[in-house]
Amino acid sequence: MATAHQATKITQAKIGIIMLNTRFARPVGDVGNLQSYRYPAMIHKLEKANVANVVCDGLAPELLDEVLAAGQQLKKQGANVITTSCGFLAIVQEQVQREIDLPFLASSLCLLPFLRQIYGATSTIGVITFDSRVLSEAHFNGHFDSHLRIAGIENGEELHDVIKSGNEQLDVVKAERDVLSAAASLMSEQPACILLECTNLSPYKAALREAYGLPVYDLVDAVHWMADARS
Repeated sequence: MATAHQATKITQAKIGIIMLNTRFARPVGDVGNLQSYRYPAMIHKLEKANVANVVCDGLAPELLDEVLAAGQQLKKQGANVITTSCGFLAIVQEQVQREIDLPFLASSLCLLPFLRQIYGATSTIGVITFDSRVLSEAHFNGHFDSHLRIAGIENGEELHDVIKSGNEQLDVVKAERDVLSAAASLMSEQPACILLECTNLSPYKAALREAYGLPVYDLVDAVHWMADARS
């Protein structure tokens, strides 16, 4: 049983989301939709950082500064678990966590060391990303390996274009089809599980699990796991 002193150290989770400057539709399940969370959550929307300048090989110093400032602001507002709305921000994981000194998940790619432990060093892990042409080893923070198989939604008919153009209208049926199609391209490799790099794919994880009978990991579930540990 926790003592009174110990009990004062544990407070309910309050989730902070550092979100890119975007306008596209975010169905329930998306990391940028507050209805996706079982805990109080709040969004800090960036001004400079957007899809075009974050989904790339690197991050400009001024964008890193903006993300760091957002993390500090969310911390001041009481957030005790912080995440982001874009998996490509994985490259700022170490800097932001060190600066804000809180549990921080920049991307679902942070789960890879854990997945390697439970599925084995040589198992195939499928990663579905927003754009497989741009996702690079640098985004894996030293955890990229030859047994990862990456597929993107860039050739789909709906979701990639909606995100890239900032369209506020989304055909969720077509979007789901895009995600399932990306996963289908991985099936010949017999993956042990699927990891969703792109946070905008989370609304379709149930469809992925049903269609392929595989465990599907994403950022929203990971954030809830961290939040659950506080409750």
